[in-house]
Amino acid sequence: MENTELNSKKIIDKLFDPEISEILAEMEDGPKRCTFLSEKFGIMPEELQEKLSYLIQHKFVNQNGTSDDLNYSVDTEKLSEIMESGHNYKNVEDGLAKMDSFLN
Repeated sequence: MENTELNSKKIIDKLFDPEISEILAEMEDGPKRCTFLSEKFGIMPEELQEKLSYLIQHKFVNQNGTSDDLNYSVDTEKLSEIMESGHNYKNVEDGLAKMDSFLN
């Protein structure tokens, strides 16, 4: 059980990371090409892959295509589940507090 909590905390930390949350917000209305995201956020495709890798590993972000034509999309249902889960409420609250302190 503790391992699941650690995973949930790490996922919440990733979701509320300022850079990652901007990338995820860009994908809210549908899949985005790797090249588009890389250009928009001024990062190399490899860095984008690295930033999203943990969320990809746990299926919160999907990647499709080949290395030349890679697309990323968000599993909004899965994101909603982790955000709404009573089990993870404390982690969400901590994540929101982190984001609030970052914005202020």
